[in-house]
Amino acid sequence: MAKLTAKEIIELKGKRKIVMSGAWDYYTAKAVEAAGMDILGTGGGYVEHFVRGKMVVTRDTLQDGLSILEGIRNGAPDTFITTVLPYGYEMISLDDTLRYSAELMKGGADGIKIQGGGIKLEKIKRLTREGIPCAGHLGLLPLYTTWTGGFRCQGKEAETAVKIFKDALKLQEAGAIWIEMECVPYKIAKEITERIKIPTLGIGSGPYCDGEVQVPLDTLGFNCGHYPRHSKKYMDFYGKAVKALKTYRNEVLENKFPTKEHSFEIKDDELELFLEKIDKIKI
Repeated sequence: MAKLTAKEIIELKGKRKIVMSGAWDYYTAKAVEAAGMDILGTGGGYVEHFVRGKMVVTRDTLQDGLSILEGIRNGAPDTFITTVLPYGYEMISLDDTLRYSAELMKGGADGIKIQGGGIKLEKIKRLTREGIPCAGHLGLLPLYTTWTGGFRCQGKEAETAVKIFKDALKLQEAGAIWIEMECVPYKIAKEITERIKIPTLGIGSGPYCDGEVQVPLDTLGFNCGHYPRHSKKYMDFYGKAVKALKTYRNEVLENKFPTKEHSFEIKDDELELFLEKIDKIKI
């Protein structure tokens, strides 16, 4: 399947659902592309989270993002890849945000995603004006959960729901190619989706968005702890991996693995010559 362009993704609104998945390395990216996803998302603390095993999203550097992006691009050469600027790199000047975004584009990204409204709207507008496809993100913002009391549904009150809608209109005006809508009540997400011209990709925002985005940590069952309400576990990778590794360990301890079938032969005459030679070596 040919890689979609930003224009083609926008034009999918109202035609069919758009499907997006995360990935954090070459292998997960390869699986995402083989499964036929429209969009692949990455970045935003992936090195700290998936490589170093720390449940934080604020310590990655630009080099971290570029390193992960290289593997993902190699794994999914024909999938539209959007990435998030590492924490802090979008909080500086417009020129710096543009420069760092350009580095990620040169590193293999097809687009940049920026969370929130406010001053972020000016940055999205600047990026799109310079020709860099940029997606928005409203509702629950993982980078800024300290201001919302943690990972909680956003837009449950009329006032906050109106703000999300107004920000969606501003993102559309700024040139965003789609809006990721995270943990917004599905009735609110439905109204916003129907009233704006660009696609909405939901995560925890119900069935009426233009598409869906999920994280393979959840969908593939890599997670050995809490699973978010908005996720669905399609397989239990962690459980199956532990079971398989235990079987491997037990077979080694019980001398059931490896066997001659997993080994390499040597010709009898070469073996005899080997034994003859080592017998002459003094130990």
